Order: sequence, then structure tokens, then C-alpha cells
Amino acid sequence: MKTILILATALLSSSFAFSGDTLTSRIDKATVFLSGAQVFRKTNSIPIKKGVNEIVIQDVSPYVNQQQLQATAIGNFLILDVQLQTQYVPPANYEGVVLPQKIQSEMNRLEDSVLYLTFELERINEKLNNLASEKNMIMQSQLVKSGGTSDTLPEFKEIVSFYREKLDDINELIVAWKKIKHQTGVRDLKHKARLQELKTYAQQTKQPNEPAKTRYHVVVTTYSDYSTSGKIEVNYFINNAGWIPAYDLRANSTNEPIDITYKARVFQNTGEDWDNVKLTLSTYDRTYSAVKPTAGVWRLDYTVNKPVAVNSSISNQVYYSQNMLSPVQAQSAKKRMLEDESYEDVSYTFVPGQSLSTINQNFSNVEFDVKLPYSIKADGSQKLMVIMNEKVEADFFHYMLPRMNKYGFLQAKIGDWENLSLLPGKANIYFQQTIVGSTMIDPAAMSDTMELTLGKDQGLVATRKKISEEERKVGLSKRIVKEYTFEIEIRNNSRTSVDLTLEDLIPITKNEDIKIKMVEGNGAYLNDTNGMLTWKLKMNAGGKEIIRFTYSIEHEKDKPVS
Repeated sequence: MKTILILATALLSSSFAFSGDTLTSRIDKATVFLSGAQVFRKTNSIPIKKGVNEIVIQDVSPYVNQQQLQATAIGNFLILDVQLQTQYVPPANYEGVVLPQKIQSEMNRLEDSVLYLTFELERINEKLNNLASEKNMIMQSQLVKSGGTSDTLPEFKEIVSFYREKLDDINELIVAWKKIKHQTGVRDLKHKARLQELKTYAQQTKQPNEPAKTRYHVVVTTYSDYSTSGKIEVNYFINNAGWIPAYDLRANSTNEPIDITYKARVFQNTGEDWDNVKLTLSTYDRTYSAVKPTAGVWRLDYTVNKPVAVNSSISNQVYYSQNMLSPVQAQSAKKRMLEDESYEDVSYTFVPGQSLSTINQNFSNVEFDVKLPYSIKADGSQKLMVIMNEKVEADFFHYMLPRMNKYGFLQAKIGDWENLSLLPGKANIYFQQTIVGSTMIDPAAMSDTMELTLGKDQGLVATRKKISEEERKVGLSKRIVKEYTFEIEIRNNSRTSVDLTLEDLIPITKNEDIKIKMVEGNGAYLNDTNGMLTWKLKMNAGGKEIIRFTYSIEHEKDKPVS
């Protein structure tokens, strides 16, 4: 038993005792990836003893991975090893702060008062119970119920008078004791409320017990041929951090470039605060594999494909392909299947096998060095920071869809955005210092040109109305043709001319029995896939433009369309 105790004591002490020199360090920089961060810690200049020594760098993140822990020597010495070690700290108990004598005396007095009032309320309740019992006894008396046993009127009056006086006395006492009970209860509540206030104050002034915790330290083993001095830099990768791209797109007028402000929302929950840390934001995605891909072997062979049989007598209709070693085997397989009467209506196609796997990897990386140091708490909250600003040329134009909205919308097209190193993220759009909306930027889904809406322009107004609707029969058949004509009037009430893209819509159908025809488009381009009509117009300042278009629908008279 003695041996076991000694061994346990030795193990416990080794969990928090280090033989090397113990020192602190600070985080001076960090490279933050889209997911994760590389943290760099550096010590002050420290003496390095001759020979092999251990130096303990205290209190690093609890999420450090030993395999991603590195140390660098700054000076004339070598680093032989770097290890992550833990230190168990047992819970610490603290005595409460001594309360002032005045407060402690008041608490003692209030506790005595509350106890006394509790007994007093109990005594009052007993008094009330006794009076209620006495009253009930009188009311249950046979003399009261029977009206008395005497046959004479004077005796009866005397009995009634006695009970009335007795009941009046009891009721007066009940009311008096209820008043006393109420007053005592109010005092009791006041004393209890004040006592609770003092207890809360006393509880807040006490230091809470510190729970057990685990501290994480980096132990660096150094070697030097002579005594010297230097610094040690430790870096490690942590998953609990990252940054989210965001953008501001600002346009002041249609004659100036668009300002793109790159922003980042940086967060970290690494268990250690970053205080005045130099940040580098990287677009590198660490989830990509850094292993060089290999092509493997692509073997080509003959393949016979047997489709689903047309003959319904086949119970198990399957589709399969089988590799053949030679054309002879392929022909033999075809012959065997032709001999089976179940597959007499089946067609056969022979195709060579081919690879269906591709590998796409992108190892491009852009880094943004943030000029100012930042402090970020380890609570997961996001710190917004500006990375850089860019000016890009844009083509501005107006867009209108009068069937949905009578006003025009200012649009901007940005070309060559591939050179802007954009990442997927939300972008706020501003025009003339006013936010007009937001959009999602996704380079993987965008075309060569990025189009933005910069808000509504109420100086460009359109009215759309139906001019005519005509119906006529098609010959002697039961078919009819309905012809619709619409008119769009656009007014430019602004002081500048604008390039306008005007769109409208005609119906489309997949029913071959319904015929839709563009009769007159007034110069519109018709997209046959979606029925969209597009006009490119030049609207002068204060100008007006009238567009008419006509389309027809031919269908069976007895079959309404919608």
C-alpha cells in the first residue's frame, strides 16, 4: 500500500512539474486561412545555457496538434526537439471576504426578527383557529337551533340576547387578530426582503472557487556549445479560426469607376486571445490534397452492351455490359444471345470501355497582409476589417421590365473580374453613398461579365397597356386565332441621356397543337427559348419612346388556354 501511494504521488507531481526553465511568450502574428490559422509565438531574448537544456513556453492553445508544432531558433544555438505537454491544475478554494461589522450585525438582527415573526404568525393563526372553533360551537348549540327550551317569551329573549353578545365579541376578536396578522405579515416580508439583499451582497463579495483546469505548454529542447542568448519562435496550426470574405461595391456616378472594398470577418475560438497581432489572410484551402495525382493505367477492351428487351415476355429486364478479351469473344456472346428467343427483338451495340474519372485541383493562393495589428477575443465573435480597395471600370446602362415595374433600374457591368482575386461572399452595393441592395459573389458561377443592380431610377418611367385584342376563325376549322397588341411608353425625365435595355414577354408552349407567332416586334430580339423580347434603346434627356408589339395565339376554339 505504501508503494502504491508513493507511485501515485510521483505521477501526479510529474503532470505539472517541469525541470526546464519556464518562460512566457506572446502571439505576434498569425496567418488566417479560410478554415484554420497558423499562429506564431515568440519569446523575449533569453539566456541559453551550454549543453542540452529544456525551455518551457507556458500557456498555449489547448487545440494545438503535436504533429503540426514547430520551433525556430533565433540565435547561435540548435533546437533538438519540441513537444506539447499538459499540466493538471487542481481546484483552488478561496475563503470569502469578511463582511463589514455593520452589515453582519444587521443580518444577524434580521434573522432573529424573521424567526420571532414566524413564531408570532403561528401564535396569531392559533388564536384565529380557537375563535373560529368557539364560534362554530355556539352555532351548533341545540339552544340556538331549537330557539331555546323555555316556553316563556322573556326567557327566550334572554337566550337570544346572550348568544348575540357572545357572537359579536367573537367576531370583533377575529377582526382584531386579522389586522394584527396582516401587520405582522408585512413586517415579516420587509425583513425577509432586506435579509435577501444582504445575503446577495455577501455572496457577490465572496471569491468563487476556481475549478480544476488543464494548462498546455510547449517544451523546447536546445543545444549550444557555449552559453549565449537568443529567442525562440513557436508556430502551430489550429482549426478553430478562419475568415469570411465580404465586399462593398460603391458607385458615385455613371462616369466614374466602381470602388470595390475587400473586407474580411475574422473569427477565432482557439482558447487564447490575440492581442495586437499582425495578421495575414490567405485564400489557400487546406482541405485540398497536397499529394501529386497519378494517372494510373487505362486498359481498353471490347464491351458488349445488352439493352432492355422490347419483348414484354422477359421478366427480368436488365442492362449490363461485359468486357470481352477479343472481337471473337464479343461475336460469340452476341451469337449466344441471338439464339435465345426471349431476345429476338433486342438491338445490340458494341462500344469500347473508357475512363469515367477526372481529377481537378487548384493550388492557387493569394495572401493579404493587413497593415494594422488587431486584437481578437477567443470567443468566436467576428472582427470586421478592410483588406484593400480596388477601382474597376464598368459599363453603365438602364434596364426596364414594365410588365413588372414601371421604373427603370441602373445596372453596371464589370469585365475582367477574374484578375480581382475574388472569393465567394456577400457584397453590399452602394450608389451615391446610399446602400441600394446586396448580392452574392460566386466566381465559380459567374460569366465573363459581372452584372450589378445599383438601384431604382424614378426618372425613367414606363406605362404598359393593351391596345387591342382581336379574334378570328381559321377557315372552316374549329380553330381560332387571337391577336394581342401592347404598347409601352417610356419617358426619360432626367437631364442626361441613357442607354436602355427594355424587356417584355410573350407566352411559349410545348403543346404542338397551340401555335404562337410574333406578328410585329418593332425591332425586338426574340428569345425562342423563354419568350423574352429585348429592345436596345437610346433615350435622350427629356425624351419619349413608344414601342408596340403584336403576337398571336392559334388553338382549338373549344379548348381554352391559360
